Amino acid sequence: MDLVRLFVLCLAGVWVFPAYLSPVAARAADAVTEEPVETEPPVAANPDARFKLQIGDEEPVPSDPKTPEDPQQKKRRSAITWQLAGQLHLSRGENDKIQIQKAEDCFRQAIAADPSFIRSYQMLVSLLVSGPIVETKINEAQAIAFQAAEHSPEGFTLVRQLAGLLARQQVDRGVGLLTTALQVKSLNPQSVTFFLIQRDLGTLYRLSSKFDEATACYKIVFDAVTQTDPALFNAEQIKEVMGEPAEMFEEMGEVFLSAKQPNLALDAFTRAADIRGSRSATHSYNLAQVFRETGKPTEGLEELQKYLDAQLQSRGRGAYQLLKDLLADLKRESELTDRLEAMRAKDPQNSTLRNFLAEQYVEQKRFAEAETAILNGQTETRDPVGLVGLIPVYRGLKKYEPLLTLLINAKGLPDPEQEERLATLDPELRLLVERFGQERQQVTADTEAMDGLVKLGKEWQQGDEPKIQFPQAWVLGELCGMASRVDDAVVFYRQAIELRNEPEFQLYSELGQILLDADRYEEAITIFKECANHPSSGLQEQRWRSLYLLSYASEFGGHTEDALAAATDARTAADQAGMGDFAGPLLHAQIGWIHYHSQNLDEAITVYEEVLRKYPKNIQTEKTLENARFSLSAIYVLKGEMEKGEGVLQDVLKNDPENTQANNDLGYLWADQGKNLEQALAMIQKAIAQEPDNAAYLDSLGWVLFKLGQTDEAVKKLEQACTMKRGDDPTLHEHLADCYAKLGRADDAKKTWTKALELMDKKNSKDAKLRKSLRDKLGLPPE
Repeated sequence: MDLVRLFVLCLAGVWVFPAYLSPVAARAADAVTEEPVETEPPVAANPDARFKLQIGDEEPVPSDPKTPEDPQQKKRRSAITWQLAGQLHLSRGENDKIQIQKAEDCFRQAIAADPSFIRSYQMLVSLLVSGPIVETKINEAQAIAFQAAEHSPEGFTLVRQLAGLLARQQVDRGVGLLTTALQVKSLNPQSVTFFLIQRDLGTLYRLSSKFDEATACYKIVFDAVTQTDPALFNAEQIKEVMGEPAEMFEEMGEVFLSAKQPNLALDAFTRAADIRGSRSATHSYNLAQVFRETGKPTEGLEELQKYLDAQLQSRGRGAYQLLKDLLADLKRESELTDRLEAMRAKDPQNSTLRNFLAEQYVEQKRFAEAETAILNGQTETRDPVGLVGLIPVYRGLKKYEPLLTLLINAKGLPDPEQEERLATLDPELRLLVERFGQERQQVTADTEAMDGLVKLGKEWQQGDEPKIQFPQAWVLGELCGMASRVDDAVVFYRQAIELRNEPEFQLYSELGQILLDADRYEEAITIFKECANHPSSGLQEQRWRSLYLLSYASEFGGHTEDALAAATDARTAADQAGMGDFAGPLLHAQIGWIHYHSQNLDEAITVYEEVLRKYPKNIQTEKTLENARFSLSAIYVLKGEMEKGEGVLQDVLKNDPENTQANNDLGYLWADQGKNLEQALAMIQKAIAQEPDNAAYLDSLGWVLFKLGQTDEAVKKLEQACTMKRGDDPTLHEHLADCYAKLGRADDAKKTWTKALELMDKKNSKDAKLRKSLRDKLGLPPE
């Protein structure tokens, strides 16, 4: 290792001891195996043999310390030696998997030797979470961090750091870790560490817009740092808990306000202003929010004007939205555009103001003025807010080529459909992404705009040298899929695939999903087979995913044996790609689903029970195991074993009373049997509160209302469910038809039962019980 690199690593806190600096560490490192079992660092069998005596050298004699080591010192020395050995392995190859594994083993040995030696925990956790996330290593990292916390207050810092890292992937994971940390017995509830964890937890809740939960955490911290008689913390400790106190108090105020606690918010905002030593324009903005929340829009507008007059931009779009809201409260909406234009004249370079003004122009269909405001004299904008703002402008102006360009450029934004990912974003960015999703939906719902875009794309496809490029073909395919223009989607996705020497897996999966949603199963089968057999290395690495999707398409298409073969091949392909541990549980459970869907119920039970026995629950397998339980419950119900079906769901609810699907499913089962109806209604309503756009849950609500005799209300819910995504379910239509029959609407009932039967045929449903029920209600003879 060169000296410059050694120096950099030392500065970073990674103390590296090469062999020539530490013979003991070198011997320890060389002795490490894949599964070290020694609790003492290894030493040479004959240490003297390693050092050849020269003429005049004295014979080595053992050390005879005046004060012998106590047991704890001995443990610490052993731990340090293992620690140095681990760091030596890292110095030999930070990207070498074998050296990294040996380093991990050394750090585990260091922890075993002296559980109070915090540095080893830090190094091991750092290694476990570096690189691609592997769930088994994440689980170990969590366990190691909590072990550290039990032995040292510094361990809680490690827990907090790990929670922050996991929250970047999924906020709930960070929340879970911090919530568990608060329950560790060694955590002193009066310590700075306790309040740091509460603060971090409040921040994560804030990021996921759970303002009531965030307020509960922040209130604990707020009370602690503002307590004066007697004071809980000194000034230095308050600084440690709050970081930048003025900014933290403002953040708390925003959260308190969002949780409808204006008085508490005002207290927090005032403390922020007191720390800054002046009642600034920012404080006026904060007061304006409080006044609006407390029903004093006139006072709110006066305070907000002070902020606006200062031409600050620290509150971004929120300040102009607050102006709009206050004017609306005062029934003075007509003033908004004039006020914004006057502010723009004074502050022409304020892009946030220009973009907000453009939004008002769009509402008034003043599209040319909106375009001028956003571009501000330029031919194009690179501002993401401006890009999204121009989408309705160009749609309104019928400028389809620049509209398509905007939609291509906006593809770099996070996917608006990925709710978990959105929860990890900064609130301003999340708002922008959500707005982009809304504008894109408006485009796909606008028949004239879609006609113009498709016409443009097909014109570019003409001729010996087509002008269409890959991004254009891909985005046009996506838009057509969203607009249910399936034939056009196929054309453009096919074009996108042809334009790539090594097509992305995502192209095939998106096109296949569009075909599945349109019940065009044979075409979907062709797409997934093509993907699975494509020779490109990238697609071969993803072959198990292609086969997994193929198994769905084959089963939906009525080819159960082919589906089972595809799922089995997917398991083999995953193993060959080194993804067996990751994908194994999912692919195993898929075989159970195929049997379930094809009504081979006993085989499905056998597979699902195998899955539940074989795979331990962790973050990676949790969803698969939960789905297996829900499927088992449904299968028992189909077999008429109602108690078993209910029992599975009740077991889920014992461990997780708030489980959304379990509440819905058990509520529905009770409703279907006409028992526990009030409790069933409450459970289903709890599920809908979490997923209001879930057609299956709305069906459950309609059905329990029907059982309660509230048929008119039931019809409203069921009719709504039928128009929603995934609302083309035969059972849902049967329920609606039953309600029509109850109300004496015989023609509507017959038409809807017929629709349910058609949906069964379209989906190749093998539910014999449902088919017989529908035919009986329609007066049709047995098949």
